[in-house]
Amino acid sequence: MRSGSTLLRLILDTHESIAIGEETGFMGALATNKAIPNWRYGRDWYGRLGWSEEEFDNRLREFYGGMFERYAARQGKIRWGDKTPMHSWHMTEMARVFPDAVFLGIVRHPGAVVFSLKKRFQYDAHEAAEYWANTNAEVLRQGSELGSSRFALVRYEDVVLCPEATLQEVVSWLGESWSPDLLRHHEVQASKGAPRRVDGKTSSRDPINPQRVDRWVEGLSAVDQEVVCAATGHLAEFLGYDPTGLSPPRDVVPENPAGYRRLLPGGALALLLQSAGGPRLEPRRKEIVAAEMSRDELVARLRQAESSLARIRARRVVRVSDAFRRAQKRLPLPDRVSLLARVRRTGSAPDARR
Repeated sequence: MRSGSTLLRLILDTHESIAIGEETGFMGALATNKAIPNWRYGRDWYGRLGWSEEEFDNRLREFYGGMFERYAARQGKIRWGDKTPMHSWHMTEMARVFPDAVFLGIVRHPGAVVFSLKKRFQYDAHEAAEYWANTNAEVLRQGSELGSSRFALVRYEDVVLCPEATLQEVVSWLGESWSPDLLRHHEVQASKGAPRRVDGKTSSRDPINPQRVDRWVEGLSAVDQEVVCAATGHLAEFLGYDPTGLSPPRDVVPENPAGYRRLLPGGALALLLQSAGGPRLEPRRKEIVAAEMSRDELVARLRQAESSLARIRARRVVRVSDAFRRAQKRLPLPDRVSLLARVRRTGSAPDARR
């Protein structure tokens, strides 16, 4: 989240051959098709009906793929894609169910992501930095296993600072021809009637803006920057970032036969990870609902839920709604009706103490 994936989606969606709509999270549904949540016998239920996993994968591909194929066909396009940050944890499974799929990852400076998560979703700095480190480590681990033909990584900073050169490498890797429309995605999206606000409240009308690259530096406190450095330092440096944000990203892509300078294919990534000083990427907990959970998994999930609930309660619209309900409960019925009318008229609730 907050890595620039929506911007990249909007750009690629302007290509005449590629359709990528707003995020769906469909792999969460696909995973629960295969492992029914919260039931002891929910895993591999289809096997009891004589279905092999390969046969079931084929049927799932027909169903979910067919939905995206219709979406693309209605726009006169032949390729479909999906952009969902949660799918960072599903890449290996997706690669098996969709054997012709390719995966394009995007990474952004950890400080920028932490700043955005704090501002947009009320994360604290430590939680946001851990999220960045865990998610990107999993993307790199799974991407390196997929190889150069199926996975590539691009940096947000390269997309916005060197858009044409970077996007030319991206579409070349995708096996598509160059389209100048990629550099004016905001105009194309407006002309085809795309919603003004899309995934993550991103504006589909905003052009590529290089000024957003380091806007976060002055927004994070010194304490928060220290937290970011401590939680992400080694991995951030591996990806070419100065965790303090005081210097521009350095090149990390090694020379390769395809001549990529800004795109890091899976094979080259694997070589970098195996080199001296490369970070060790251990498998992380998969972010899906499991059919069976151990005590530790349940505790971890409850803590995650409590943290999410705290962020939701910190949002202004929720605070106003809570204040309204508290005030309403203290009033007789006629006054409740009067209060409701006032809120509808003014758009605000009185302080609960009044």
